[in-house]
Amino acid sequence: MKKLLIAAVVSTAFISTGAFAQSATDSADLSISATVGDECSIEDPAAVVFADVNINEGAGPTALLLKNGSQSDTQSIYVSCNYAAKLSATSTNDGLLNAAGAALAANDAADFTNKIEYRVLLNSTDSSFPNLDFRTKLEASDSVTAGGAFHNDATLKVVIDRDDTSKRPVAGTYVDTAVITLGAV
Repeated sequence: MKKLLIAAVVSTAFISTGAFAQSATDSADLSISATVGDECSIEDPAAVVFADVNINEGAGPTALLLKNGSQSDTQSIYVSCNYAAKLSATSTNDGLLNAAGAALAANDAADFTNKIEYRVLLNSTDSSFPNLDFRTKLEASDSVTAGGAFHNDATLKVVIDRDDTSKRPVAGTYVDTAVITLGAV
């Protein structure tokens, strides 16, 4: 009986030791956060040069007008924004301008001009943003807004279209700077 009593006391000591012992581990929550700022980037496009604008060189009522159809230059440029951004285009001169040709055009202003209208088209190749179709003949600027973030090897096309310039362009060099902007809505 004495052995049984000692066994009972020993087993109670083992069972109760766990209840009185302190835990050797502890835990706490660690909150982690990160912020990524709004960012857009656009690859620099190559300069567009129309070395010889197509005009009708024949005699008659359509002499010296831009030929029917259009001339264009197409290139690929990467455009990226990590938020729903606005894509816009503007023209510094409101079209291709031949400033030196102003006096030449003024001599017969009903028939001649020192400005050639053009179009800038920025098209998404994967529908990640709406296509931008800027026409200097119609507006000083144009814009579209993407529905969300985008990264695209887009198509950039510059077009001189006969239908946009109704008068005959005077001889000379025409220049402009189109500004394409990606940014806040």
